[in-house]
Amino acid sequence: MSLRARQNCWTCKDRKIGCDRILPTCQNCSRTNRLCQGYGMKLAWPDTKSDGRRKQKRYSIEHNFTQLSSRYRKFRGGLAFLNTTAFDVKGIAPSLLDLITENPSEVMVPRIMRSLSLNPTLTENDGLLLSYYDTVLARMITTIDDDNNGFRTNILPMALSSEDSTKSLLKATLALASFHLSKTEDAIQYKMAAFKRLCISLWISKNSVAAQAASCMMLCVYSVFDPTDSSWPLHLKAAKDILKVIPEAARTDFPLPFLSVWVDYHDILSEYSQRYPTFSGTSASDVIVPSSDDNDRKIVGLLGCSPEVMRLIGCINHLRALIIRSRTHGPDSGIVQLASIIRYRLQGLNQEVSFRLGQNAGTVDAGRVRRTAEFYRIGALLYLHQVAPESSLTAEYVPGLVREAFELMDWMEICTSPWPLFMLACHVTSDIDRIRVLDILDSMDEKRRIGNVQIVRGIIKTLWKQNDLRSDQRNEHIDDWRDLIDTSAGIPSFI
Repeated sequence: MSLRARQNCWTCKDRKIGCDRILPTCQNCSRTNRLCQGYGMKLAWPDTKSDGRRKQKRYSIEHNFTQLSSRYRKFRGGLAFLNTTAFDVKGIAPSLLDLITENPSEVMVPRIMRSLSLNPTLTENDGLLLSYYDTVLARMITTIDDDNNGFRTNILPMALSSEDSTKSLLKATLALASFHLSKTEDAIQYKMAAFKRLCISLWISKNSVAAQAASCMMLCVYSVFDPTDSSWPLHLKAAKDILKVIPEAARTDFPLPFLSVWVDYHDILSEYSQRYPTFSGTSASDVIVPSSDDNDRKIVGLLGCSPEVMRLIGCINHLRALIIRSRTHGPDSGIVQLASIIRYRLQGLNQEVSFRLGQNAGTVDAGRVRRTAEFYRIGALLYLHQVAPESSLTAEYVPGLVREAFELMDWMEICTSPWPLFMLACHVTSDIDRIRVLDILDSMDEKRRIGNVQIVRGIIKTLWKQNDLRSDQRNEHIDDWRDLIDTSAGIPSFI
């Protein structure tokens, strides 16, 4: 005897026919090749303001489940879910550790082909780790792996120097390579040794600022790679303070130009992460919009874009600081004009690809370099619109930027830049586009294995859930993610 349900299936109810209530699928649906929607509870959200005189809207699911699932399926084949919890409903701000995914992607360790043993004091393991840094990491964290790649041409020579002041940089580099190879215990030992050597260098040597700043920055990168380590702002501040003592006349000496760009890059995006950007100015006239020349429009691999785009992002940070200040000190008439100047510069900016190939240079994909830089430019325009929206722009302005960004992503095998991807995620409105963003994040996590991507994904999901919970308020304003995250124990890095 077949088991029967207590009520008709939802498909037969929708068709207004009798149902045999056979479990698990009614025979009517099986015979007519229809999807049986089952007998369970089906949730609907009627209009709570109904006065009882109007007929309630009937809710139904799409019958073509195959087509539906293909639209919402991620690149790994599974369906994507944005699970809202009681903590989201209560508005409890998660910490950075709360945002880390519970199931990180499987670690795929590349094979190391050779040992880098130029220094006789290196152990075999140290040589293998430095080889991994040289062949994998130093080429992964830049978009242009040419002879100007300072992660190889500047950092490695310093790390392999026989001077005691560079031992901290060597240990920090070994720590980063160990961590990325999932040798966590070795990474911690190398990191502690780097701290010890750096303290000794700072105490006894006042003429090794380049190596000391590089050590701080390598520890900063380590903290970005490790999602459980929130100390990167401290390392960044230390590097900034060390470089401040260098006389202006000596700032062009090797390897200071590379170090300065490295520090500025992290500093600008760290200001973006801060709830209140550090800006000493009091009015829009104090914001220095950088001049534009040919060199500033050339894409720098370390930045992923041109210096001009990165400095304009810094200007938007300062603009945000002024807008926050104006809420308590009164409006600043120059803010609108400043926003217009920055927008005009970004809209008309053409970034140029320039590289110098040599014997040790890797493969440089000029198209990927150009698309990454353009992605940053679009991200900067989205950020500017978020901070200071222009009323004269059409309703299609932001959707147009979103489409351009996705078109760039469609031509890229992998996204290497969390910050513009985060700006894109803040402005997507459809579930289909959300799936596309999650796909890009999953691919980044799988192929690059940099820990801050897990935190960025968590922030994005938190922002989406809060916007969904407030959708009935008909408020088009995008929540400031900084108000949704508990940053008391650390701020996220979007490097």
